[in-house]
Amino acid sequence: MKDIILEAEQLLMSGKYREITLLGQNVNSYGNDLNDGSNFKVLIDKLTDLNYDFRLKFMTSHPKDLSDEVIELIARKERMSKFIHLPVQSGSTAVLKAMNRKYTREDYLRLITKIKNAIPDAGLSSDVMVGFPGETEQDFLDTLSLIEEVKFDNLYMFVYSKRSGTAAEKMPNK
Repeated sequence: MKDIILEAEQLLMSGKYREITLLGQNVNSYGNDLNDGSNFKVLIDKLTDLNYDFRLKFMTSHPKDLSDEVIELIARKERMSKFIHLPVQSGSTAVLKAMNRKYTREDYLRLITKIKNAIPDAGLSSDVMVGFPGETEQDFLDTLSLIEEVKFDNLYMFVYSKRSGTAAEKMPNK
């Protein structure tokens, strides 16, 4: 954490940068594997307390790791971007389970409700994949209904494509 804060401070001190983006596949799981008190909430709190004129963003967050505390910090901290990229992948709990995503459709919608309640003007974007092995017409319709319910500001949409070495590569009903 010290290294991240030091690098951000050096960039901001140079006067060339006005925005810091924390980037990672599951950036908000930062610190989950550390036993020193470090976590994503603490990192955001410390970075947004730096005494410079800048905006802090992050992506990509994983729904299972976006905590109430981080949502509250985004709402409260002026330097935090109010735009959240939160990949859903599918609106079907059955497909999410097959993808090993560790959350359900209902979990995701509860999280969106928390975000909208805490940050009414939050921008929301997501990733959606269709055609995952075993996906049914109803699963697809569940995804469409989730998209309509959430009203995302931006979506990245993909058709499933086989990747070597993944569990999905061996799944039937592609």
